[in-house]
Amino acid sequence: MNKGHIVVDANYVSDMNGTGIVHTAPAYGAGRLPYEPPARIGFRERSELGRTYTDFAGRFVKDSDVDIVKNLSERNLLFSKERYEHSYPFCWRCKSPLLYYAMESWFIKTTAVKDQLIENNKTIDWYPSHIREGRFGKFLEDLVDWNISRNRYWGTPLNIWICPDCTSEYAPGSHKDMREKSVEAISEHLELHKPYVDNVKLHCSCGGTMVRTPEVIDVWFDSGSMPFAQYHHPFGDEKLFHDQYPADMICEGIDQTRGWFFSLMAVSTLYTGKSPYKAVISNGHVLDENGLKMSKSKGNVIDPWEIIDEYGADAFRWALLSDSAPWYSKRFSKQIVAEAKSKV
Repeated sequence: MNKGHIVVDANYVSDMNGTGIVHTAPAYGAGRLPYEPPARIGFRERSELGRTYTDFAGRFVKDSDVDIVKNLSERNLLFSKERYEHSYPFCWRCKSPLLYYAMESWFIKTTAVKDQLIENNKTIDWYPSHIREGRFGKFLEDLVDWNISRNRYWGTPLNIWICPDCTSEYAPGSHKDMREKSVEAISEHLELHKPYVDNVKLHCSCGGTMVRTPEVIDVWFDSGSMPFAQYHHPFGDEKLFHDQYPADMICEGIDQTRGWFFSLMAVSTLYTGKSPYKAVISNGHVLDENGLKMSKSKGNVIDPWEIIDEYGADAFRWALLSDSAPWYSKRFSKQIVAEAKSKV
């Protein structure tokens, strides 16, 4: 492996305590590479690890910790071992421990339109108003390029074809464009999802045959394309599209400042140069009676139909609307609805 074990300088390492030496593994996340080395550091692809470390091949890495320490000790390679508490990433949904690993990805250079995104944000009427310069504005100030590819099966296939002979890349602009450049005749009704679209090969200008890159697109790009996709723009009813674009107002939860609110703004700014909406109401979350966010995994979700059956829809609505503005998070329980009903 080229430059797999080298020593580099890093100004965050101090000799005031410890050894003055810090192990780093650049393949396991940006935090592992807090310096700018003079040359690229090599690392093995995940597919190579099973062939290299055969004693632990096929095992989940966190289940192998103890055996790896034993293996090092048996070979007299272990300097020291100890247990200590530290932060670690876990899946937010299933709570499984995660392992970061560097891999090649496709990016949209959103930093190229960062200034335009910031200017477009200034035209939006935000409710509450502090989000413009606060949560959303700060996010735009710290903007990075958008990692748009995902290594999954389900999703919108990334429409980029690559020639293995000359490495040229091509992104068809329409179904018709793809059919015209296809090596073999394909139907106008071809299903544009895996595995069907993967069978489409395109002619390359060098005489080679282009194949589609295997990734699918980040679903947030799908959501950000909503204003255009819902009217099949630019191939659908253009009058209807322009009557509805940009939207007068959109509404979603506070967590969407870095989700749907951003993906809408990014796609629209890249495509048209302007914001896709004029105003945003950013709702607060519905919390349980203890002030915790409701979650099915926590078991603190209230079935709205039970509330409606017991207290009626009007009391339900009044409990949500009467106490504060919609952008504030609200505690919610049967008792709160019962109190609201007594005032209706």
